[in-house]
Amino acid sequence: ELNLSSGTSEELSPLNKSAWLAHGVIAFLAWGVLVPFAVQSALLRDLLPKGPLWFKLHRAFNSTAYASFIALFAIAVAYTSKEGKPHFNNDHQKMGLAMFIMASVQIIGGVVRPHQPAPGSDEEKTKVRKEWEVGHRVLGVALLACAFWQIDDGMKLYSRKYSVSESHEDKLSIAYWVWTGVMSAVIVVGGGYFKLRKKSSENTLNEASGGAKEEEVGPKEEEVEPKEEEVEPKEEEELPVAQVDGAP
Repeated sequence: ELNLSSGTSEELSPLNKSAWLAHGVIAFLAWGVLVPFAVQSALLRDLLPKGPLWFKLHRAFNSTAYASFIALFAIAVAYTSKEGKPHFNNDHQKMGLAMFIMASVQIIGGVVRPHQPAPGSDEEKTKVRKEWEVGHRVLGVALLACAFWQIDDGMKLYSRKYSVSESHEDKLSIAYWVWTGVMSAVIVVGGGYFKLRKKSSENTLNEASGGAKEEEVGPKEEEVEPKEEEVEPKEEEELPVAQVDGAP
């Protein structure tokens, strides 16, 4: 590497190269594997056994990803200082800091999330809970989109820093975007399918319950009718009495 201040050429130690490689690998595992799996476990929960399994997987994947994020963030800060370079100076560093803040907010929000009604209860979700769910999903999607860009940019920076051949860089980039495309397709297509299926099932259930209510009302109306018929004989029985009173 050329030192612009001294005009001399300096070779980076293999340790630095290994550290930045570890930074990139951990970033991919955290944001390219664990976080997509966390999202999929929530969206595709109908494929899993009923119960809290989906939530346990969702929480485990996200927690592991966040712990990994802390580790790779620490590596970046430590070795940027070791190389005597400014912190949060380029787009990659600024994005990393922004993601760290957003991910921290997301994790804290998940821990202190508002109460969810118990399954099978008549209790409705509170307004705060509904707003939290929207914010949780929007922030999650934003983080995942930023991560996809960040990983790709990191591969380019690593390739330039350590003079990786263009052919190797292209192969790695293609493999990365194929994987990212598959993960995104599972999230978008799979999540959309199960959401539509759930909505269709709810509509069918509502229609069935509505029909049942109409059938329940019918017999009640028929039960009232005999009471009106019972009154008529009383009026007929009173007629002879009126005739006797009026007779001479």
